[in-house]
Amino acid sequence: MWLGLDVGTSSVKAVLLDDGGAVAGRGSGPVRTVRAGPDHAEQAPEDYVRAAAAATADACRAVPGVRLRGIGLSGQTPTLVVVDDEGEPVRPALGWQDTRARRQARELERELGDPYPLIGTSLPWSASACPAKLRWLAEHEPHTVRRARWLLQPKDYLGLVLTGSPLSDPWSSKGLCHVLTSAPAAAVVEAAGWPVSAVPPLAPGWTARGTLTAAGAKALGLRAAPVPVSVGCSDAMSGMLALGALTAPTSFVLTGTSSMSGTSVRAGPEQAHPLYVIPPACSPMTVVYGPTQSSGASVEWAGRMLGRTPDEIVDLAATARAGPRPAFVPYLSGERAPIWRDDVRAVLAGLGADDGPAEFAAAVLAGVSLADRHVLETAAGLIGAGEGLGGVVRLGGHAGRDRRWWEIRGRTLGVDLEAVDDADPPSRGAAMLAMAASGAALTTAVERLAAPVHRVAATAESRREAAHAYAVYLRWAAKVLDLMAETGASQATLP
Repeated sequence: MWLGLDVGTSSVKAVLLDDGGAVAGRGSGPVRTVRAGPDHAEQAPEDYVRAAAAATADACRAVPGVRLRGIGLSGQTPTLVVVDDEGEPVRPALGWQDTRARRQARELERELGDPYPLIGTSLPWSASACPAKLRWLAEHEPHTVRRARWLLQPKDYLGLVLTGSPLSDPWSSKGLCHVLTSAPAAAVVEAAGWPVSAVPPLAPGWTARGTLTAAGAKALGLRAAPVPVSVGCSDAMSGMLALGALTAPTSFVLTGTSSMSGTSVRAGPEQAHPLYVIPPACSPMTVVYGPTQSSGASVEWAGRMLGRTPDEIVDLAATARAGPRPAFVPYLSGERAPIWRDDVRAVLAGLGADDGPAEFAAAVLAGVSLADRHVLETAAGLIGAGEGLGGVVRLGGHAGRDRRWWEIRGRTLGVDLEAVDDADPPSRGAAMLAMAASGAALTTAVERLAAPVHRVAATAESRREAAHAYAVYLRWAAKVLDLMAETGASQATLP
């Protein structure tokens, strides 16, 4: 059996797969985020281990005496876990949602300019990225810098506990390293006020970081055995792997608290601002993609507004009247790709007297999908695929398993869909990494452990409706940015 562990923002998820990719067990354990202010987001690294143990116990419960052949890791990024010489956390982890480092991000942008020569990719100088977080820590907590040995991501901290190895992969540690060479990004790290020696050693995510130690087995509640543990990848890359996007050209939408949307190609651009490019040095395929800020988070917000669960919001949206509907631009907490503005806010426009809770719910769900389309369209332009979204889009996460979402996606994306029947692609991708870390070729691991896929064909009507909805969305997104400029915020333009 292959165990995949994904250290997510709100939980650690585990999946146990057999050699044919069938799910033998699933589990999860909660991870708490502490918010002392609106821009704070911290987590206890020890929670990652406790949650991984709970998730592993749940997943293995249905298979008494299970014999693991490998453990694969995946996780949220960029979340900084600072550990000392003993591997103990020095302070709570600074989550990717923590945006206290806005000023530091602006300073680094002014001082260092184009990030590409320094880190090998067009990483925005944003408050959520590692460099700005490092400078914030150096300014506010110099004692943290003095005590630190390694700068890790959550899955790497878990890997350290399981094997004693601090290895990371270059894409998870982007901003700390040069992703094309795997060398430390010395100029960036030093400008942030940290020693270059704090950057962890790097290796491909599908290789083994080591084997499970007796202490690591005890931490997970497993019997001690020399089981290989992968270096692991970011949750985004692991989800892409599960969708087949790292082994064949694929356009995809991977849904969760936020979305990851993009396109993989055999040969792509070196830079693709305002999106990320995973280069061949980090992945078998070049991937042009971007994370949105709010996907599932928008649906949860709508539920809080209406006193309903997210699932009830999706049901409610299906009862909305036909015809023109309100437009929703889901910048509830700012937006990442493709505009990278933490100061913008959402807009709900075009409300009429006939609109009620159902139309509100439908607008929110459509806005979430249209934000994903915005990233997909931007990626298509950057890789030279021409104007307009074409071909097939693979759906992963809750949208891949929920037929109600297939219709919503069809009316907003306007292309054929391939819905991947898996509750949590990043944990499946982690299990694929486990198989690869044990010696299998990565393509073999993907083929053998792939989830079932359902094809959903677009109709001529859904294509027309999607084109109209996207045009309206772009107009309102542009108005949001214009409004921010009028109120004194810096000017930004849509790609």
